[in-house]
Amino acid sequence: MSEDTRYAIVGTGNIGSALAHLFARAGVEVAIANTRGPHSIGELATALGPTVRPVTLAEALANDVIFMAIPFGAVEAFGRALPDWNGKIVVDTTNAHYAPNSADVLQGRLSSHYVAEALPGAQIVKAFNQLPARTLAAETPADQGKRVVFISSDSADAGFRVAELAHTLGLSAIQLGKIAEGGRLIEVPGPLVLKNFSEVPLT
Repeated sequence: MSEDTRYAIVGTGNIGSALAHLFARAGVEVAIANTRGPHSIGELATALGPTVRPVTLAEALANDVIFMAIPFGAVEAFGRALPDWNGKIVVDTTNAHYAPNSADVLQGRLSSHYVAEALPGAQIVKAFNQLPARTLAAETPADQGKRVVFISSDSADAGFRVAELAHTLGLSAIQLGKIAEGGRLIEVPGPLVLKNFSEVPLT
C-alpha cells in the first residue's frame, strides 16, 4: 500500500474492535466510526492509543480503504451513505449466514456480490470474516508464526492491496481469486472457514 493510503473501520462491534487492535499493534493509523458518533468510541480509542482515531461516519467514508465491519442486515443502509463508491476499496467482513432472512435477501447470490450491488462502484474485497473476533485480535506468540486470513476479490489490484495491508498488520494473507471462485470458499459456513475455526484456538 502507498504510504498516503488512508484507512477506516466502520463498525465498533466485535470485528471492528478486533481490527482496531490489529492496526494499533502494527502502528498503522486508522479512522474508526459508527452510527452513534465519535464520543461513543472514546474509551476504545484511548485504550488503543493515538493511531486509532474516532471520527464521524462521513469522515470515515472519505478514506481510501474502508473496512465494513457491520451486521449483514445493515449493508443496504450503509450503501446509501454515499451516492457512489467509485475509487473506494471496501473490505467486506460480514457473514450473511448469521443474519435473519439472509436467504430471502440474497436470492441465490453470494453475499459479496450483493454487497457490490449495494455499494455501486466500490471494489469489494472479501476478507477478515473467517476468524472469531477475539482470535483475530489476539497477539500471536512469535514461535507460532502468523495467523492466516483468506482474501477474495473480483479486482486483482484491490485484493493485492488488502493482502499487502494484512501482512503489514502482522498476518499471513492467502489470495483465493475471484469471489465466485475462491470467495465461495470463505462464505460462512464455507469449508475454509470451518477448517480455520476448528484449528485456531479461541484463547
